[in-house]
Amino acid sequence: MKNELCMWVPWVAVASLLSGCNDPGPDPASISARSHSEGSRTATISWDAPTTNNNGTPLTDLAGYRIYYGSSRENLSHTVKISTVGLQTYVIDDLEAGTWYFAVRAVASNGTESTLSDIAAKTIQADVAPPEDTPPPNVPPARNT
Repeated sequence: MKNELCMWVPWVAVASLLSGCNDPGPDPASISARSHSEGSRTATISWDAPTTNNNGTPLTDLAGYRIYYGSSRENLSHTVKISTVGLQTYVIDDLEAGTWYFAVRAVASNGTESTLSDIAAKTIQADVAPPEDTPPPNVPPARNT
């Protein structure tokens, strides 16, 4: 019995050390990505800065954000790194036609990222140009004289 106790105590110490070394990271609950309509091929993403870690302690080491976006909810393959803590709005330009999905993660100074925020979506319409020989509306056609 004495040998069993000696082997068990080091495992408790290791488990305590490991659990104390985990940075809980920023709380994703306070981040919500929102897509606003502005330009025809742009999406403006804005979010609320987190104030706590995911374990409820105050967030004191926020270093920036990372925006994830893509053409499907399951594949947010594009990223934008933002190293300015005070910046909580970002415009993504030159999006192709289709539905785009956006989410944000807060990043702590040690590189720990929060879990993904709620996913926002925006549909970009295809650019449609009118035919060149169509007269403007309410203008009679020109007469040959």
